[in-house]
Amino acid sequence: MAGDVDCDGVISSLDTAMARKVAAGKLTDSVCIKAADVDKNGTVDNDDVKQINDFVMGRITEFTVAVPEKTPYTYNANLQYHEAPAAYFQQSSNPGKLVKETYNGINGTNQLNVYLPPNYDPSQKYNIFYLMHGGGENENVLINDSDKFYINYLVENMINNGEIDPMIVVFPTFNKCEAATVWREMKESIVPFVESKYSTYAENTTPAGLEASRMHRAYGGFSMGGGSTWNVLINNIEYFAYYMPLSGHCWDGSSPILNTLKGSKYKDSTYILAATGTEDIAYGNMCGLINDLKKDPVIKYTCDFSKGNFFFLEAEGKTHWWGFVKHYVYDALPYFFREA
Repeated sequence: MAGDVDCDGVISSLDTAMARKVAAGKLTDSVCIKAADVDKNGTVDNDDVKQINDFVMGRITEFTVAVPEKTPYTYNANLQYHEAPAAYFQQSSNPGKLVKETYNGINGTNQLNVYLPPNYDPSQKYNIFYLMHGGGENENVLINDSDKFYINYLVENMINNGEIDPMIVVFPTFNKCEAATVWREMKESIVPFVESKYSTYAENTTPAGLEASRMHRAYGGFSMGGGSTWNVLINNIEYFAYYMPLSGHCWDGSSPILNTLKGSKYKDSTYILAATGTEDIAYGNMCGLINDLKKDPVIKYTCDFSKGNFFFLEAEGKTHWWGFVKHYVYDALPYFFREA
């Protein structure tokens, strides 16, 4: 527990004294150091000692965590399709953890999978990415041995190689409702369930708490899951800032997307990175949708999300298959959460 340097379950003047020893380098136990670093900036100093003392004296009731200085991300000015290294689809030497969860939602009892990044720490905050399967599939398709797509391993290796920040990835399903209406289950059941159990930027799972943390939440999907991505944007824009529709168009066309963006205070902080292959069965419909969207001034078309909000990645010759689509995730995911 932060501030409980002696690990006795309470924060007292003894903890203040021990924190002074840690700050002076006279106490080097790793557990004590972690507990004394109440502002979580990686260093125990006089600011930490003061906060612990103020807590003991009743001047404060919680510790203030230091906010790291934000370094602007350098976006690739010309994003192209690249395949991830083959080794990225094998478990790394620093693995994360996969958890099967059962929840009671608005459409009954259902299951989903949660991937926790390497060295997951409940005291830290994590970005979260919800990735939906396609038609005829389920929440296991991207993580099981039979298909060997292993998106969890892909994310794990990207984290370990510093390409993305540690994040939680959730693999839900729309099989108890429909892809077109799963946005409602996402809003009312899945997101509150997951983020009340795992550590994200949501301080709580009330509508206000989820809205306040939207910049740290993304949704994407393939095929019918890609179609569901547009519907999540249309209906849940206040909860999600980043969207990754993969080989799936919006069933109702461009109008509801544009109307949502124009009517939302988040129109300039909503980011869409869509992708498909030029031989994909979804390519024609996606191109029609993308071209309609690009005509409207609310869309600022660029892969530099510090300057715009929308990009379409085309993979030459690729068809409608997760074996190709998994590489779209590899190409797109580093662009997410940089504007958070």
